Amino acid sequence: MMEDINPIKESRLRRTMKLGVAVVIGIPLLTWLAVLVYGLRKRAQPLRPFDAAKQERDAERLGGEGRHIRTADGRIVEYLVYGSKRPDAKVIVQMHGSSTTAGWPCKLNASLCKDLNLKGIAPSVPCHGYSDLHIGRRIVDFPLDLEVILEEEGVGEFMVEGTSFGTAHAMAIAWYFGPDRCVAMGLNVPYLSDQICKEYDLESKADSLPKPDARTWYQAWNFFVADLMYVAPLLSPPARFLQYLPEGKKTKSERPWIFEAIGEDQKERLVVRGSQGQGWEQFSFDVTVLWGFDLREIQTKNVAVWYARDDTAVPPSHGEWLADYFGSKEGVKTSVRSEDAGFGHFTYMPSLGPLYQTSEKTMPRALIDLCAQD
Repeated sequence: MMEDINPIKESRLRRTMKLGVAVVIGIPLLTWLAVLVYGLRKRAQPLRPFDAAKQERDAERLGGEGRHIRTADGRIVEYLVYGSKRPDAKVIVQMHGSSTTAGWPCKLNASLCKDLNLKGIAPSVPCHGYSDLHIGRRIVDFPLDLEVILEEEGVGEFMVEGTSFGTAHAMAIAWYFGPDRCVAMGLNVPYLSDQICKEYDLESKADSLPKPDARTWYQAWNFFVADLMYVAPLLSPPARFLQYLPEGKKTKSERPWIFEAIGEDQKERLVVRGSQGQGWEQFSFDVTVLWGFDLREIQTKNVAVWYARDDTAVPPSHGEWLADYFGSKEGVKTSVRSEDAGFGHFTYMPSLGPLYQTSEKTMPRALIDLCAQD
């Protein structure tokens, strides 16, 4: 009798083991395929049409005027104008960071620029907000878009300021336009290029990024992740998780307008035409790593480098290197700040609304002061 039972049990055990193997292999495989198919379909969808009237209403809500241009290759690039309307106002171009749009610097700086007699111009880089896609772009390409904006606005000399990843665009702008047009450059919690990091053995996260761009079929998961980050309920917008950074608790408690402004921008503007733009940009090796220019060729004579020693988002060594480099460059006047105030990446954001103080030390004020010394 035992001889009859054992083969039956053995057969059942083999079937159970096969089923277990199928489950262990099949579920992850099916999940991967589902994510891939979702991403491929999402990537194939066009952006929602550009709505100029909506963009203008949106900009007005933020304290600016919504405008746009078409580039030589037919792309739409949105930008916001704010601050002073006096004919003698100086111009400052303000570049937003990753996962935000032109609406963010407009909201934070509109009152400040008016008080300082500055005309603020904030473009949204490609794939962000109301701006069209520019697939496969590099940082070095953006000054060509700005050139059309400056021509449209009749701008000659200007200052440029970038925050976080916007500092990469600010440096490209200063590099491209040269010291005769870009008279001052402000770098707020700046990044360095991977080229510089490798050359000077500085911390860089570039090697952790997938090197193929999102045009390859197996990178389509980018678009699934973009929906999770910016569309999915309970998860989006990602600004809600900033409070969990080491510097997040103090920032939320003492400067709540910073996270509120970022969250509003991500929710209302960043993916207003669809999340596909962030699918192309979020993990783009071309954009993040292959800048396409050497920042050591920048000739701008007035440079502000402000970095936080307790920054957990950007290595403080990047700001330190930039401060040392421009500070030792002959003929360059610099403003350097390196604080450890508990606010980390958000140390040098200006106040907003009723909390704004005209005596507050801000990057635009520092750039004006540097230029006044010429």
